[in-house]
Amino acid sequence: MPIASSSRRRFVAFAAAAALALPLVAVAKDAAKDAAKAKDAPQALAFAKNGHATAKGKLKGPDDVVRNYTIDLKSGESCTVAIDDGKSRVTYFNVFPPGAQQKETEGRTRTDVKANADGTYTIRVFMTQGAAVKGAAASYELTVTKS
Repeated sequence: MPIASSSRRRFVAFAAAAALALPLVAVAKDAAKDAAKAKDAPQALAFAKNGHATAKGKLKGPDDVVRNYTIDLKSGESCTVAIDDGKSRVTYFNVFPPGAQQKETEGRTRTDVKANADGTYTIRVFMTQGAAVKGAAASYELTVTKS
């Protein structure tokens, strides 16, 4: 049974619209991936003349629960790293020495770091697993002060 001409026109119009929409979906997916990569990329913290560096951010479970920051230190330099998330108490950090996969500190809200080598140290801010699974959100302020 042949398709009526008005039905055929609707089908052709629908098929053409679908064909045009597919590249747009691909572009949207690529943009979302690029945004996620940008969010995951470490943010370099610059020390002001007073020796302070700060970063403010927000984490939201279950998927957006980690941020990475970097600081450059010379061997022998010391700094204090602290995080404040108000009343949430679900945001912590680890510090990684240059090139290391092993953390130097274990889930802290405040710690003193003494650089054993020149290089870029990574501060990984994260939300606790329990809070992330529940979909909690927490705003925080990370402060690094050279001593």
